[in-house]
Amino acid sequence: MATNDSTNENFKKVVKIGIVGKYTAFHDAYLSVVEALKHAAYFNKVGIDIQFIYSEDINSDNVHNFLCDCDGILVPGGFGGRAIEGKLQAIRYARCKNIPFFGICLGMQLAVVEYANNVLNLFGANSTEIDENTPYPVIKCKITDTDMGEL
Repeated sequence: MATNDSTNENFKKVVKIGIVGKYTAFHDAYLSVVEALKHAAYFNKVGIDIQFIYSEDINSDNVHNFLCDCDGILVPGGFGGRAIEGKLQAIRYARCKNIPFFGICLGMQLAVVEYANNVLNLFGANSTEIDENTPYPVIKCKITDTDMGEL
């Protein structure tokens, strides 16, 4: 049931989805996301063109070059502060250009952070996972030995 390039010719429409992450060099890191997108495309009778975009390459000056052809933008899960800025730029681009966006785990948390900073004007808003001293902790992660996680 794959909808890779060889089967896209069977569909009248092909959607281009940009996956913006920090492990894009290792496509297997997002294998479940890719398979879910393929199944969704097949179900909706469209082909799919998945573009892996390394988030560390994205900045405010070049975000358009990376994402202007995308019909949808997906920021998958991850952890830590590395490559966050490119993900935030992609999320802002999706919001400002009205491009469908899907955030999974950290991707959704960053969508909240982006919105808080750029729409609600809560400058410095962040997740405590990324910045423990943020003036506006819009996502608060607390992990202890006893509860193994509380969000």
